Parts: sequence; C-alpha cells; structure tokens
Amino acid sequence: MRPAERTVSIVIPTHNRRASVERTLRALSTQSYSLSRIEVIVVADGCTDGTLEISRTDWPFAVRVLDQPGLGPAAARNRGAAAATGERLIFLDDDIEPFPGFVAAHVRAHANCDSATVAIGYLPPQLQGRRDLFALMLRAWWEAMFERMREPGHRFVYSDLLSGNFSIGRLLFARVGGFDQGLRCHEDYELGLRLIRAGARLEFHPDAAGWHHEHTDLPRALRRKRDEGRADVVLAGLHPGLAPVLPLSTAGGHLTLRGRVLKKLALRCPNAGDLFEASCRSMLPLLEGARLRTRWRRLLDDLLAYWYWRGVGESLAGAPLASVRRLTAPHDGVAHDLDLQRGLAAAMVELDAIAPPAIRLLWGRLVVGTLAGQAGAEPLQGRHLPHLLRTAFAARFADTLALHQLLEQERASVVPAAPLVRGDAEKRPA
Repeated sequence: MRPAERTVSIVIPTHNRRASVERTLRALSTQSYSLSRIEVIVVADGCTDGTLEISRTDWPFAVRVLDQPGLGPAAARNRGAAAATGERLIFLDDDIEPFPGFVAAHVRAHANCDSATVAIGYLPPQLQGRRDLFALMLRAWWEAMFERMREPGHRFVYSDLLSGNFSIGRLLFARVGGFDQGLRCHEDYELGLRLIRAGARLEFHPDAAGWHHEHTDLPRALRRKRDEGRADVVLAGLHPGLAPVLPLSTAGGHLTLRGRVLKKLALRCPNAGDLFEASCRSMLPLLEGARLRTRWRRLLDDLLAYWYWRGVGESLAGAPLASVRRLTAPHDGVAHDLDLQRGLAAAMVELDAIAPPAIRLLWGRLVVGTLAGQAGAEPLQGRHLPHLLRTAFAARFADTLALHQLLEQERASVVPAAPLVRGDAEKRPA
C-alpha cells in the first residue's frame, strides 16, 4: 500500500522513554482498525536512550522515527504532523496504552467528513497500584475533568483540548498553524483557543480511550504548576482577551491565610518563599498519617498555588502583574434576550440562529438570569441550553417558575367590582 493511501497518522512525541513508546506501539498493534491504513510517526525530541532504534522492529504498521534536538513537545508534534500522509492526525502521548478500539473510535468521530471536528479521547489514569492521598487526588482530578465533558450539552472551552489524545483533520491542523512552539506548557490550551476561534467543533469521544500510565508525584506536580504559571503569562500576552479566565486573574479567595502569604512571597520575595514553602511541605506526610484529609488538601492547594505564582513571577521578570492581568472581561455588548416561555425547542432554535456571546434568560417579563460572555469558550448553541438550565440556572429557573405561578394565582383571585346600575346610583346619599 502506498503511503498516500493511509488514512490515519498517529504522532507520538517522546523524550528518553523508549520502553514507554514500545508499550504504546504494542497496544497499537492490537487495534481493531485495519493496521495497513495506519502510520505511526515517533518524534524523538533530544533522545539519547536508543529510541531511534524502535523503527528496526518489525511492526504490523508503518513506523517512522524522526530525530530532532530537544525543542519541546510542541515542536515535536508539529514535526510529526508535517511528515504525516494520513487524512486524519491522532496525537498520542508516549505514556498512553490505547484500548483495541482506540483508532476505530477516532476514525468514526470523523466519519461524516466534517473537517471542523476535533475529537478528544478518554484517558483513565493507571496509577501503578499507588493508593496514597496524592494519587487518589490525581485520579479524582482526571475523572472529574472527563465527567464534565461527558455531560450532554457541555460547552467546550479552550482548556478541554488534551494534546495527549485527540484527533484532527490534517488540513485543519495546518490551517490554524499547529502548536505554538514558543510554549513548553499549555501549548494544547493555546491551540484549543485558536481552533475554537477558527470555528472548529470540539467533541468528547469516550470510546477513543487508552490507559494513561500516570507517574506524577508531588515534586513533579509542583514543577508542572511552576511551568503553568510561566505559560499563562505568555498566553495572556498572546491573547489578552483570555486573561480574565486565567488563574493569574483570580483573587485567590480559595486560599487559606497561609496560601495568601505564600502567594505574596512568590511574587515579592521568592527566596524567603521557598524556605517557607519547604517548611509547609514537610507537614504533608504528618497530616496524611494523622488522616487529617481536609487539612492535607488545603495545604496541598496552597503549595500548588505557590509554585504557580512562582512561575508567574519568573515570567514577569520584574514587570507588574497588572501588565498582563485583566480584572474584567472584555465588553460583550448587550446580552440577547431569550424568552423560555415560548418553549425550550423554540429557544434552542433561536440560539442556533444567532449564536450570541451573552444571553439574558426570561420567562415572560421575569428575568431568570444572565450568562455573560466567556472568553475561550465555543459560541453559545441550542444544545447548551438544557444543560445550563439543569446546572447554572437550575435554582433561579425553579424560583422564577414558582414566582410566575404565584403571580398568576394572585391575578386570578382578584374579583372585579360589580358594575353599578342606574337604580343603585339613585339610592346613594348625596
């Protein structure tokens, strides 16, 4: 089969994790989809562990290994996409072990030949038998993220795109410019924003699944938070309209007093902050051993926030936070009035026709509530409305319906005064 006839190109970036890549390739060898229509492109990003020799193994599909100096995962994915010949690209991290139906599910996601589809797959975490509090918290975080995307009518946002498991048309990927190679973290978020702005439709496909062999421990998680802080400053500079929804624009009300002190130290006196953080971190095992889980989680949140703000401070390099921070969302204009009293179906059709950035939900003359514009989110559509009424506006909608019923009952209970006849008027005293 000529390479041009292959329909799927799987791009796997890696850095010195040969054994992990080989596990991924073995799992791909068991796919239910025709292996002759698959090509796998492994991009060895500064590898020195023999990853290049993987291509010498006799795999049941075409495998190419591309070598490049350590330019980062964004550059590696772009390099693999540029070499791909398939109509669809599947981006897969090297620590994922795909289920047998993985490729077939991604192909089905694009079966209608809609070039705007971006399919996000499911990654259940495999924690290597760990049952410590940090591992359990990590599992809960992963599953909560996917549960949100499972909900019917979920409104996708830029941060829903996961570079470890998603598929996209090769032409669409090229049209939006691929990953931003200047980012070493949150490059998938930045791409997700540009895809939404370009009119792409993000979808969650749980059947496109694979085990995520998660080895993250606390030190690695804290380093990741530091990288996220650095990346968010860059994101705010690249896309100022996104700044209001980034953590660097939050007030930090979820932090404890200790957390607020750590935040100030991270931005103003990081050397002292590192010492204080190390002292606080030493308390985590003690709290876990005493089964004080609530206090353990509060301390962990404070530590994660500290390293996020350390990254922010490093990226600012002395510039004021106000230079990238936006405390208010950009002006969205007047919210579109949507009257639910005309029926849910009619309101959904109206939303699809207009796709307004903001809406004010009404029940006749009663106001249910207002949904302001949301930076980085896909346009409002009719399919989002039932979900909004079940979640964000559930209490307000119920209160509005109850108030409407009460007003109708009061109106019906008012007895109009009987009209006067001529005889009655004559009997009245002067």
